[in-house]
Amino acid sequence: MDRDESTAAATSSGSSGSQSPSTPRLPVEVCERIIDHVAMGVDFGWPSMKGQLHLATLTTCALVCQDWYFLTWYHLHQRIYLRDRQSVLSLSKTLRGRPRLHEVVQQLVISGASPGKRKPIQHLGVFAAMLAGKAPRLLRMTIESAEWTTGLIRMEDISYLAAFTCIDTLFVQNVTLSSAALLSHLISALPRLKKLWCHDVDCLQKQQVSPASLSLSCANLEEIAVLWVAPAVEDLFVQISRASRVRTLMFGVEGEFDPPSAASRSQLCWMRVPHLQKRLCSIFLPALLFVMAHLMPQSETTL
Repeated sequence: MDRDESTAAATSSGSSGSQSPSTPRLPVEVCERIIDHVAMGVDFGWPSMKGQLHLATLTTCALVCQDWYFLTWYHLHQRIYLRDRQSVLSLSKTLRGRPRLHEVVQQLVISGASPGKRKPIQHLGVFAAMLAGKAPRLLRMTIESAEWTTGLIRMEDISYLAAFTCIDTLFVQNVTLSSAALLSHLISALPRLKKLWCHDVDCLQKQQVSPASLSLSCANLEEIAVLWVAPAVEDLFVQISRASRVRTLMFGVEGEFDPPSAASRSQLCWMRVPHLQKRLCSIFLPALLFVMAHLMPQSETTL
């Protein structure tokens, strides 16, 4: 049932059911305007939805009755959470049943089955293969609370992400990789990617990343933010910076940023990127923690 159908259903339901004819009832058009007005106050562009009062109000509206649920449905599904294969299959079924939703989905969060715990995310490959091109307005993708090992996801499935041509922002947080090459393949599969934010990314790969082992296609990347990532991931980002047009870099450092005397590997490796030297944005660790805590998406439940 799409929004027009739900409106019709709401109108027809007004003349049936347990309510008596004398019970006052707002016209469905008025209800729709009220819900749309509430939704205007929700900042869906802000990665974290935590603490947004208008979103809480919108969610409450969805629980009033079936009619209001369908009126809020399109607003609440701008951001989709996928935690397992079944949630991907459910989304695929929903998109087939409600074609207008194809244009609604703008943000996607892929996570492990247990919120806050790093679990395998093989459903990322299922999503890419099954829903390639089915969400043409998808702008932002987040991978969180995840464990990604070599062989878990077929690389040919990751290549299907290229069909999502509007994705320009990627968040990766609380993730364990078996190899930095996995992240390299993911980045390369997103041709329009401009912003990359990484927080708390571990990597089981201990040896230094060789440029020859990476398949990089990241010419459009302009901004990278890094906090608490493994050395192999740092090496990857250095290679990305050399192969792209990155001009803005934010990374967390402990203590003062003083390149001549810096002992931090993070500081030294980034200084090897010539075109970043004059544009290097060093933010003290507490400040960057504050920024990323507010920018990084939070695990949330959805209807």
